[in-house]
Amino acid sequence: MLFPQLSPTRGFMAATVILVALGVYFVANAIQFASDYRWVTHTYTALGRLDRIESLKHRAVAESRGYLLAGRQESRDSFWRTSGELQRELSLLTELMSDNPPQRRRAEGLRDALEQRVQLSANAMQASQSGSSPPTDAVTVTLVRRGDADVAQRLEQLRQEENALLARRSLRAERSAWLVLLAAGIGIPVSLLLVGHTYRLLARENRVRKQAEAQASASNAELSATVAQLARLSDSMAALSHYAGLLQGASDAQELYEITAGTFRRLLPGLSGFLYVIRASRDHAEMVAQWGGPVAPNDSAPALQACWSVRKHAPYAMEDLRHGLRCAHIGRPAGADDVHGLCVPLNAHGEVVGWVSLQGEGRGRIPDESLAVRLCEQLSLALANVRLRESLQHQAVRDGLTGLYNRRYLEESQAREIARCQRRGQPLAVLMIDVDHFKSFNDRHGHAMGDAALSAFARLLKAKCRAEDIACRYGGEEFTLILPETALEIALERAEDLRAEAALLRIGDPAGTMLGITVSIGIALMPQHGAVGLELMRAGDAALYRAKHQGRDRVAVAPLHEPVPVD
Repeated sequence: MLFPQLSPTRGFMAATVILVALGVYFVANAIQFASDYRWVTHTYTALGRLDRIESLKHRAVAESRGYLLAGRQESRDSFWRTSGELQRELSLLTELMSDNPPQRRRAEGLRDALEQRVQLSANAMQASQSGSSPPTDAVTVTLVRRGDADVAQRLEQLRQEENALLARRSLRAERSAWLVLLAAGIGIPVSLLLVGHTYRLLARENRVRKQAEAQASASNAELSATVAQLARLSDSMAALSHYAGLLQGASDAQELYEITAGTFRRLLPGLSGFLYVIRASRDHAEMVAQWGGPVAPNDSAPALQACWSVRKHAPYAMEDLRHGLRCAHIGRPAGADDVHGLCVPLNAHGEVVGWVSLQGEGRGRIPDESLAVRLCEQLSLALANVRLRESLQHQAVRDGLTGLYNRRYLEESQAREIARCQRRGQPLAVLMIDVDHFKSFNDRHGHAMGDAALSAFARLLKAKCRAEDIACRYGGEEFTLILPETALEIALERAEDLRAEAALLRIGDPAGTMLGITVSIGIALMPQHGAVGLELMRAGDAALYRAKHQGRDRVAVAPLHEPVPVD
């Protein structure tokens, strides 16, 4: 017998004391854990604010550059709207960090740096709007670069400190959970032994004490459930933190999709999942990732209104996909088994960018629905940031009207292609192309038709390009086509084909008249006409001038006996 000298009363009192102490300890640790969780959430909110501020800063700079380059009023208006949003976000961040004086000072420093940087862009836009050239002197450029570097450094300092706080707070929350588990592992068995001993003694005396013991056992079970729930919550927070870190490190959208599929498969086992991303045209979505075995047919390219979560801008649960109301992109399940589902919209910066559809066997709700929603919140921000980064990269090297590479990309890639062909001992051809009489075309038919003609020719040029060719808009109505590993005969053949196809193009004006264009093409070859990009471009220009002089709508090759000087 374990407790031979312990009377029923003392045994009952000892068990009660242990259970009460354990309960108090559990409650105290639960309160501490809840406090730690709130601070962890506070840190995640601060990190989200920082990501939002960085995104708004990039958007404001991009819009100001768009206005300076193209003079679009919508870019200017968007710049001011974005600047206002940036000010509000900075105020919210400063208020959010009021509990941490050093971080608050850093936030105020970030606010001052961002205001100075935005003011530089505003000054440039105002100068452009007044008709004077925007400042491009070395001092202004240096101020812009220093402003960008200062903002980036301050953002990184704030992130590092918040991440350090997040690590400490997460560690404290995990420590609280482990202490609860440790106390439960020691206290519950001891209390159970005491309750069991008391039960055996009280059972011989009366049924009333037997009933009291049963109630004590029920209380123990309730405490065990509370401990298990706290442990699951701790695991969920750790998984969310790990997922957020992976998303921040994703280099492109495809890597983002792969990380998401693996995370959902691991954290929500037994569920099938489908990730839909809304296309840039905003007319339909595309299924970009799938995990788990499908339990119901799913449309791979549904319309936006096919999903109830997109319509409601909120998660939409479907307890019975066979008989209840379901999203149109989910077909009726085959077979006799019940299927339930959940669709969660991906909202970022006030815009729906896609949704996640989860499905499982049986009728009811998705288990761990709150975890699924929190995972989607992390995915929404990451997807918006990747899209913004890809858009900025595209704008930096593409011409806005034609979609061809711009002159900046031409200058960067030409030297690379020349060096590659030289290493391989292969020739390289440069085609300088100009639309004939384009100024007269613009004067007679208007700039809109001129833009339409340039766009039509650009589409033809892209259709005639190989994967390794580089088609660029050199400026105005002039285009450049770089043909790596192409001899003179092939270059002539392709130039003639391009010239003939251009002559067949027809552009319809508002009156219904079909307008045509012709192009003149000059060809220069490496190494015959030069070994550096400037030599080849000048040789191509000279050949283009000859084609123009000979009557236009023709192809000319730069002569070998007329070297082109280089400045």
